[in-house]
Amino acid sequence: MLALTPEQHALLKLPDPFGFLPKLAAEIRRDLPREVSHLNDQQLLAEVQRSYDHAAFELKLTRLPTLVKWVKFDVVSGGKLRQEPAVDLAIRNAPNPNLAAEDMLASAIAQSYWED
Repeated sequence: MLALTPEQHALLKLPDPFGFLPKLAAEIRRDLPREVSHLNDQQLLAEVQRSYDHAAFELKLTRLPTLVKWVKFDVVSGGKLRQEPAVDLAIRNAPNPNLAAEDMLASAIAQSYWED
């Protein structure tokens, strides 16, 4: 009998990336056109794929709203969430990666509002 870890089970519950990621890229293009205007559709989809793969498979983010928020913020920031070692380590070492990511995203989003 096949036994899945809770993490594997959670990953299997995520939507199929082949159908989901193009829709997410289109949503980013629709909602944040100025921030991604420098990317053509193929480049945008590639960035969404890289961000999604990192968040889901490296950081183990399995809560869909958190994952969507993460990908959107990461893509419009040019991959800064993926590239920041402190963020990466904090989420990887957190007892609940989804909660740690939500905390970091809330802080980053709040900070970006204050900077405008």
